[in-house]
Amino acid sequence: MKAHSCGSGHAAILTVASAFFLEVLDATIMLMAIIPMANDLGASISGVTLSLATYLLALVLFLPLSGHLFNRFALAQQFLCGLAIFCLASLACAISQNIYLLCIARLVQGFGSALVVPAGRALILANTPKIAIPKTMAWLIAPALVAPMVAPYMANLLLNIGNWRLIFASIGLFAAGLMIACRITLYSLPAPETPRLQLDKHAYALWALSSSALFMMFMAASNNWLFCSVLAAGAMLYGSKRLCTRLHQHAKAQLFDLSLLNDPAFKFNIFSGSLFRISIYAFPTLLIIHLMKNSNYSPVSIGHCLLFIFAGNLVSKPVAARLLTGCRCLKRYFIYSALTTSVTLGLFLFPPLLNQLPALWLMCFLHGCARSFQFLGYSSTALRNVQQHRMHHANILISSVMQHNALIGQALPALLSAFFIPEHLPFFTIGMSTVTLASLLTVLGALRLPNSNRSHIDPMHFKSD
Repeated sequence: MKAHSCGSGHAAILTVASAFFLEVLDATIMLMAIIPMANDLGASISGVTLSLATYLLALVLFLPLSGHLFNRFALAQQFLCGLAIFCLASLACAISQNIYLLCIARLVQGFGSALVVPAGRALILANTPKIAIPKTMAWLIAPALVAPMVAPYMANLLLNIGNWRLIFASIGLFAAGLMIACRITLYSLPAPETPRLQLDKHAYALWALSSSALFMMFMAASNNWLFCSVLAAGAMLYGSKRLCTRLHQHAKAQLFDLSLLNDPAFKFNIFSGSLFRISIYAFPTLLIIHLMKNSNYSPVSIGHCLLFIFAGNLVSKPVAARLLTGCRCLKRYFIYSALTTSVTLGLFLFPPLLNQLPALWLMCFLHGCARSFQFLGYSSTALRNVQQHRMHHANILISSVMQHNALIGQALPALLSAFFIPEHLPFFTIGMSTVTLASLLTVLGALRLPNSNRSHIDPMHFKSD
């Protein structure tokens, strides 16, 4: 890193990478505690799932503001402030006495995370020579890949020692330790000069309205509040329509730079990639809920499903990167990867395969490999034609859309669980059919790509799922 010793540079990278690890861990570890939380709080499974999804709602709401907050705070201070908010909110989650307090605490927790992630990444990369950026990004990404693999074991250990509250308390203590590390390692790094941007407050209000209404629609539907669900759906459609109109207006103030969609690769990532991401974000929750309710497998065995999914992600990354680097026809790559992802999802529709634990783990591993190929394809091609001075705006738009996809994917199982009761309609079959169909639709998007789409793909744009 510039003007710093190797040791201090590695320490700063380790601090930020640990924060990314904590963010992914917080989003995945609680899946194993859904049923214990529901029993302790006297809430439904769908209600607990939605309370956990409020973390994603906060990311969706506050990520668009992250670029504008750079103008008011130094990056290291913003990173530390985000960690402090995250820490206090995690402890609030641990002492929540009902589902409503838990939702509020998760919302605040997500706000803190929205401050941490962009500030940490910008601070590290701004102090990294360009030639070292790919290696630095690899170090930042690696812990995020490890977190989902260790989450089931950590959750099982903490549940055996205490209860689900101990999980949130441990996350809070981890964040407190990172605050100390941040003060030691990041405050000495020079902050980059960031141009001052004027926020379109009207557009942001519409973004917040449509996103919140989407979340409220799922929450109302999960509680069979039909009238409230219809009202929320109406508010979401109204907000979305007004937001699209506002974003297309040419003004000095802006929320997102939609001219980026003039690039076919970027547009392909936003639209086709959204269907793909919704399907892969919904799948693990669907599978875990189904196995916990309808199988005799132990929690550890069920947790191994997540382990094998992310092990497949990790193992296939180098192969996928090599294929993409030498790929002469991206259309063929996306068609094959989308079909493979859809097939691996469709395998879970066959009950006999779910009843054999080795076969179940193998399917999870194969699905992890397939989705890694497709995810890496979207991530590595999205920014290849974006000019350097527009890269920050492009990353904000992609990150906001990705978190929006994650919000829908996390809430979808709750909606299906509420309306498709197993005794009357097969909840898991309906859910898996939905995500498989969404995955198949990405094949149609790939078919619209030009036959010849050879171009250089920069490894620094490779990201993890």
